Amino acid sequence: MNIFLYRHAARLVRQFFLMSTISLFCYSGHAQAQPTEVQELKLEIEALTKRVQELQSTNCVKAPGPKKRKVTGNPWRALEVNLSKAEVISLLGKPGKIDKWKTGEAWYFPNSKGGEVDFDANDKVTGWLAP
Repeated sequence: MNIFLYRHAARLVRQFFLMSTISLFCYSGHAQAQPTEVQELKLEIEALTKRVQELQSTNCVKAPGPKKRKVTGNPWRALEVNLSKAEVISLLGKPGKIDKWKTGEAWYFPNSKGGEVDFDANDKVTGWLAP
């Protein structure tokens, strides 16, 4: 489940409400918005909020899988900061040795005398040493 999509939807609802309110005050020619217009906006916001909650409860949004990278030549040159573990495996294969700490872990290819890829606590690449 991708929480970013839900936060994004909630932000859009807030922005819609804010922009609608501003446009009512600025462009309507009235000092105040008509009570019926405010009620309509409130109903729209409630409908959008319910839709966001439905999307959250049904888990209908699938998170994208790891990106497939086409590598020619040395796969170590394709490494980048913030790659996921799955992306590293797709580039370099499975590690021969793994050291874990509270703040992250290090993967060694093919062993501790070869190359090393370091990950943070969020399982994202922070750095590497090619063999």
